[in-house]
This record gives sequence, structure tokens and C-alpha cells, in this order.
Amino acid sequence: MDEAAGKERDVDVTVTVTDSNGEVSAFKASEVKHEGKPLDVVAVEQLILKLADMPRVTYKAIFSTSGYTDGAQAKAKRHEVDLYSMLPWDRPIAENFPDFPGVGTPGEFLAHFQSSLLYWAEWQSYFVSTTGPESFSFKDETPLFSPEGKKHQQYSTMLEYLNEVLMRSTGLLCTQSPASNVLKTFPYNMHNEAEGYMAGPAWPHTHTLDLSNDEVYLRLEGHAPFRLDSVTISGHLQWRKRVIEPQFHIFERVSDQAIFAGAAVADYGVDDGRMFAMIFPAKGCEVGIHRFQIPEKQRNLIRGLKIHTPP
Repeated sequence: MDEAAGKERDVDVTVTVTDSNGEVSAFKASEVKHEGKPLDVVAVEQLILKLADMPRVTYKAIFSTSGYTDGAQAKAKRHEVDLYSMLPWDRPIAENFPDFPGVGTPGEFLAHFQSSLLYWAEWQSYFVSTTGPESFSFKDETPLFSPEGKKHQQYSTMLEYLNEVLMRSTGLLCTQSPASNVLKTFPYNMHNEAEGYMAGPAWPHTHTLDLSNDEVYLRLEGHAPFRLDSVTISGHLQWRKRVIEPQFHIFERVSDQAIFAGAAVADYGVDDGRMFAMIFPAKGCEVGIHRFQIPEKQRNLIRGLKIHTPP
């Protein structure tokens, strides 16, 4: 809540800690800026003023990928707002985490990992509607609707929905036989040098999915709106493996070079918001692995962002 404006306002990153009664016990807020030039005093002053009008914020910080001017640093220090910079993480891990003596750079610690993804390599789809026509056709750009006749909030076109259905199918099949057995048994050969993946053997398969809970409706000429209730996918499944090299970044406090966090960033080929975090403790050498998923609203915002990296 921005008390000066009398309304709630967005803060880029917020962390709320609540007790068992649901009461807020701590609240942190951070503004994130990706600019071409260092943030100047005007930009930092505007962010400070915004955060200052939020009394529930007990910790205030600004993150920048391009650094800060001297004036901006002085302004933040005066108002007790921490400034952090996002930098390449190329120093030995032991420098920042002393309980990991002798451990080299993040690139040496986690040089690469392998991604194994199940694909429908060749396929056909057959949608069924219990209230619609026995057969019907559509185009990639055919729009989708809700039961109320409005544009569907989650899937706008048939192409978008079909991609979701294919991913949903492989997400279910990848842990089942025969896919799980093929992954462990058969060899893989370099299939596409340009795209950098190895492919295993393809095998025929058919999979039927219930779609009724999606509440997706088609409105085709000559027909009343009807719901898509199920789909049968027929074709060939195939495992594809990629070797992925992450990029490493670290968030460092400008005033004293204290480390806020480090990150290994990699795209393993599935745009569904699932991520994992590897946590290095301030004390001890027990690394934590945490899995989480970004909500759809935030994923849509992130898709519009780009971070430029050196070639």
C-alpha cells in the first residue's frame, strides 16, 4: 500500500514472511532496473520516494544490471536503501563461501548439465466434442472462447492450445513405459549440429487426453459454440538430449561488496515456468536444492524481458 497515493502499487520483487496466524512479520521490497547506462540520481530518487511511501516495507533495495552513478549511490546511502549490481560471476566460489575451500569458479563447479526432453516428432491430432459436430476443421489462428463467449484467458488460438496439449501429453508420458525404458536403454546420435541436440529412436504411440476441465470452446461458422472435450494424438515419440552450459551472475551490494545471491541461468527447453534453485549457505557446506514454479502472470511479464550478454 502506497499511503501517499492511497492505493496499492506494484513493486518488482517482494518477500513477505507470515506467522501461523497469518500476520506479516517481515516485508522486503526490491526494485529492479535493466538500463543501458548506470542509474543516475534522478532514477534512484524516484524509486526511493516510491518505497518510502510504503510503511509496511521494512527493507528496501534497488537492483541494477548497469551499475549506479556516484550521486545515485550517495542518495541511496542517505535514505538507507541498499543498492545491488548484477555482475558476471567468474570468481572462485570459495572467495564468497569460505566453507567451500578450494572450490573453483561456478563454471568449474557446474560446467554443464544434460536435458532430456520427450517430443512428438511426427503426429496428428483428433479433437472430440460431445456437444459439437462429429468432425470439424480449424486453422492455427482460429480463436478460442470461454463458456461465457468471451476470449479464452489462457489460450487465445488453436495453435497455442495445441502446443500446450502436446507438452501436457509428453509431460505425462515421459515417466511411463515405454518412454522411461527407451530413455535408459537405447543409444543417442547427434541429430542436428546447429541446434545441438542428440536424438534417440522414434517409436509409434497414441495418447488420448481429457480436456473438459480446460473449458475451451470453438465458434465455427454454421455451428453453435461447442466445448473441446478430448484429443487423441497419434504419431511417433522421440527423446532428445541437449548439453547445456549455464551463464553465471552474482548480485553484489555496492557499498561493501557483500553478496546477496549468485545465479546459474539456463534454458533447458521447456517454457513452463519450472525452475530450481541451488542455495549455498552462509555457514556450512550443505547445498540446498529447491524446486518452484513461476505463476503464469509473472511468466508473461518475464517473456517480454531481455538481458543482453556478451557474444
